[in-house]
Amino acid sequence: MPEFGPPSQKLDLDHAMTLRQLRTFRAVADLSSFSLAAQQLRLSQPSVSYQVKELEEALGLPLLDRLGKRVQLTEAGTILYGYARRTMDVLDEAAVALEEMRGIKRGNLRVGASTTVGIYILPAALGAFKKLHPGLVISLEIGTRARVQEQVLRNELDLAVVGPALKDSDLAILPFLTDELVVVAPAGHRLASNGGLTLKDLNDQPFVMREAASGSRWSLEKAARKAGAKLQIAMELGSNGAIKHAVESGLGLAVLSRYACALELSSGRLVELDVSGFPIRRDWHIVHLRRRKLPASVQAFIAFLKDSVWLSSVGRRGQSRPPTD
Repeated sequence: MPEFGPPSQKLDLDHAMTLRQLRTFRAVADLSSFSLAAQQLRLSQPSVSYQVKELEEALGLPLLDRLGKRVQLTEAGTILYGYARRTMDVLDEAAVALEEMRGIKRGNLRVGASTTVGIYILPAALGAFKKLHPGLVISLEIGTRARVQEQVLRNELDLAVVGPALKDSDLAILPFLTDELVVVAPAGHRLASNGGLTLKDLNDQPFVMREAASGSRWSLEKAARKAGAKLQIAMELGSNGAIKHAVESGLGLAVLSRYACALELSSGRLVELDVSGFPIRRDWHIVHLRRRKLPASVQAFIAFLKDSVWLSSVGRRGQSRPPTD
């Protein structure tokens, strides 16, 4: 731990800290972790620790309490964090203003997404957008809707595409695309030719489901409660790909996004069951920081997403187009 004492003279902030140290300190404070901050900043953990230590020594005050692997702001750290956040926001705005002078020839685009839209929709959109703007450096972060929206709130992502969005006054929420959830079974399933099924008719059928926090699982369980059905959970799997393989292998039925199983349905490896109340329509949304002046690249990508032309590359048939308003 560094030794702290009273400064011998009035603190000269011009020489006491660097912008790099300030940005590093803010990342550690945001994430409450040196290791997570190092991952975000693409630095080594010793480098992050050293920068924060240098900042503390220059200011003559402890900024963080080290609590094992977690850290917590001290009183001085809390004060500095507020100024650091505002300073970094102003610098980001300056970068945006300068970027607008260059157009969209260079710069970064940081996109987040929940699992299904992140795997089956956004790669096609980002690929098409990259062809239009080859100088952009584009990244895609896939995680839970709560995680990627928190990253938007911390300004770690420029925007995210999710299902139901967090109700937060700091987030602007824009309609994007309508998805459909369908009940799927393996080819040759005995119910494949039956029409007018209800969820109660599937009470004796095993279901392969996503984790409890997933949007498709939440939608299925809501529909089951409404229908008075008690579904059997045979397996819980963490990805749509694993679920599709399990269904194809005859391990159960599943409810999946039509986007996620379009190839398997068209090839006949999976079949869609005719179940009352399905398909369930759900909307995906684009979220970004309301108070932030968006860079030209982000504005252009949002406009691009809301244009239906690029969707032809997704290979999905019979589905809703993005809203035009």
